Amino acid sequence: MIKKKGNYLIYTGFYLLSKMINGLGNLEKDLKLLLITSIPTGLSGGLFYSVWGLYFETKGINSSYLGLYSFLEGIIMTLVFLPAGVMTDKVGRKRPVLLGYTLSALSIGIVVFWGLNVISIILSGVLGGFSSLALPAFQSWLADLAESKLKEASSLQMFLYSISFSTGSLMGWIPELMVASSRISYPQAYRFMIALSLLATLSAIPLLLLIKEKNRASSISHVGWSEVTRSFKNSVARNLIILLSISSLAMGFFYPLTSYYLGKKYGVESGPVGTVLTLIYLVSSFSYLIAPSLSKVIGTVRFIVISQGMTAALMALLPFVNNFLIASIILVLQAMGSYAPAPLIWTLFMENTPVEDRGTANSLYNLSLVGPRAISSLAGGDLLDIYLEYPASAFALLYSLYDFLFALSIKEKGESERTISKKDKNKSNIIFNSK
Repeated sequence: MIKKKGNYLIYTGFYLLSKMINGLGNLEKDLKLLLITSIPTGLSGGLFYSVWGLYFETKGINSSYLGLYSFLEGIIMTLVFLPAGVMTDKVGRKRPVLLGYTLSALSIGIVVFWGLNVISIILSGVLGGFSSLALPAFQSWLADLAESKLKEASSLQMFLYSISFSTGSLMGWIPELMVASSRISYPQAYRFMIALSLLATLSAIPLLLLIKEKNRASSISHVGWSEVTRSFKNSVARNLIILLSISSLAMGFFYPLTSYYLGKKYGVESGPVGTVLTLIYLVSSFSYLIAPSLSKVIGTVRFIVISQGMTAALMALLPFVNNFLIASIILVLQAMGSYAPAPLIWTLFMENTPVEDRGTANSLYNLSLVGPRAISSLAGGDLLDIYLEYPASAFALLYSLYDFLFALSIKEKGESERTISKKDKNKSNIIFNSK
């Protein structure tokens, strides 16, 4: 019976993978290339974050500095996102993306060449924050090239990024093998992994240079406040910005500290931690492909609420688990519940914002994801020093509130249309009776 279930999961995985490859083949060349750049960036992220927290631990650096890094990176992102989005709408998509990737490479390179110390932590965090210039431009570029295939392209992009991230995370076993087979120390092995992350980031830049962009840049040099806030005029977009801010605040308490938490509580190194991160992003990557199909069956909002509700419930269990294997399963399932709705939420946001303001709109979207997270990541590092389980508990409480408010304030498209239709009908009856 177990063997049959295992075979079924394998066949399902291959089926989804074949669907992804077929979907990629039907897209235009420039869109394909843009999607493919998600592979080296995902690989870079997996390599980096599988060892980043452990690098601090093995160097004997307090977790508060890890929180400081996330805080600096997040605060700079918060300051950069809005002008980055405006710039994207005015000068185009390609140049901000290239600039952002270059700054990202510099951020990683500082740690590679200087090692881990207070100065490198601060500089790396600051440059990492400025690299976010690329994000609203990349998202707008993707939306421009995808056009009517936006939901499918978004799911494919997140799938490619996550599958690559999981591959990079699985390479967390490399430091284990290096230490076992030679006299190299863990800090040296972790620094080598960060160097591989740098090479992966640099390899994305030549691909970006090959892609053309659609000319949507405006010739207007002055940007008024009304242009910046235009996205807030749509109630769905406005509600999503507020809700995602709460979600971001919840995630910041725990997600940046995941590897440090696992190493501290269960006494594991980069191999087991990298494997957990691999499974998290591997399972999540396939959930990105499943999400659009399931949302059509049970409804987009209902799927999002159920998935996120599972995330909050599982995280609430984590502080009571003392077994690494069970904790790993919980983290994989809760991450899947958190990440699976991401392409649907972003598509919902894009559908409710003007095409000419996509850069600015994506800045506001990313601002809601990063700004609150920067604040809570700093607090999370301090909470972890006080008591190991406080960050997970804070995550569970805030994420439950977010999911509850999401269910109350975001309605299915069909339901909204029925409500409007009913209002129009009542209005017509009033007019008829008055006559």
